Amino acid sequence: MEFCPHCGKSLEAVKSAAFCPFCGGAVAMETAEPEPQDVQDFLKKLEDVTDPRKKHQQLLAAEERFPNSLAIAEALLFLGRLYERGGKNVDFSVIKCYLWMIFLKPEEIPAQRLDALRQEFFNHPQLEKCLSLCPDQGSFLKQYLLRLAKEFITLFLRGDSRYMRRFFGFGLDNQAPKYLAAPVAKMMHAIRKEETLTSEQRDLLSKALYQAFSDDMRGATSHLDTKLQESGITP
Repeated sequence: MEFCPHCGKSLEAVKSAAFCPFCGGAVAMETAEPEPQDVQDFLKKLEDVTDPRKKHQQLLAAEERFPNSLAIAEALLFLGRLYERGGKNVDFSVIKCYLWMIFLKPEEIPAQRLDALRQEFFNHPQLEKCLSLCPDQGSFLKQYLLRLAKEFITLFLRGDSRYMRRFFGFGLDNQAPKYLAAPVAKMMHAIRKEETLTSEQRDLLSKALYQAFSDDMRGATSHLDTKLQESGITP
């Protein structure tokens, strides 16, 4: 399934469009061949499956049946290890977008696990499978990182009362650009300092996170820009 590299919304219904109908951004990526009708029907039914274990099992079976389906490979990629959830100890790392936590709270992650999460961003079998099936690997990688960044902001920043203040239990969404600027700036600073990544990888991560913030905040980036400038970082 394809997503706009700017706003992250699905372009499944407008594969031939030159511009995203949601945000107006140019869509320059080369589109893949349309998925077979059987795959489209399967993915439609999969939307009703809420149990991650069942979803994982069905996706694995579908991948065997349709080994060249980018949409199925992509669904497995973003499912992450969610099917492993359960037990007494809550492990948020089963959520795929948790990868970004290495730049926000690295001190809370064991060193060995930290290294594994770093590697997973760009070196994961399921990501490699998707890239092998994608006609435009560069665009896919950018969309993949953008989607992960958007999901991280929604789940781990907007969903955390330590960042999004509450008033009688209600979130102050109009203050999100101000409240979330500091943690995102901290993450971007950590990305720039991460020596285990190549300069290209650091650039991809920084741009994806900044774009995700901008899209989520509807372009209200002034607070983030100020925080970045204070750290000597150019957005």
